[in-house]
Amino acid sequence: MQTGTGGNLSVRLDDHFMLVKPSGFSYGACSEENMTVTDFSGKLMLGIYQPTRESVLHGNLYNRFPDIGGIVHVHSPYAILVSLHYDQVELVTMHSAMKLREPIPIIDVKTQAVEEPELYKVFNAFENNPSLSAFILRGHGIVAIGKTAEKAGQTAELIEETAMIFWEDEKMKCMKNS
Repeated sequence: MQTGTGGNLSVRLDDHFMLVKPSGFSYGACSEENMTVTDFSGKLMLGIYQPTRESVLHGNLYNRFPDIGGIVHVHSPYAILVSLHYDQVELVTMHSAMKLREPIPIIDVKTQAVEEPELYKVFNAFENNPSLSAFILRGHGIVAIGKTAEKAGQTAELIEETAMIFWEDEKMKCMKNS
């Protein structure tokens, strides 16, 4: 779902600190030696590599929602494709409806990394839909949350699969109607 060094992940360590994927590393290259520890503002506390610039988003989510234990962000192709043309990913499969429970909203932000002035858009999405497990940044990718980073990663995978089926289904409807 993620190529190159893009995307990021984090794990809540406690009420103040998180383990974060370093900038410039692929998911496959992450190890105990290169992961970083930051506070919730994204300030490097432990490690030698620069943390992802999405640390501000991750830290603010952890700070605002204490039940989040892990966050995974990926630049998956179908989720990005759907985000360019729709305002949410519809839950078109029984599996996605059962697991995700809410359509996945697309959130517009002005910069690649969600900055402080636009965090309210993310907070509103979760506060308006308490069972929400993810959102998609328009043209950018999925941000999934979970009790653990593994659960967040599984959610991101399910959203990408759902986005692919949703996109292909919409394409088939258009072909039938033309």
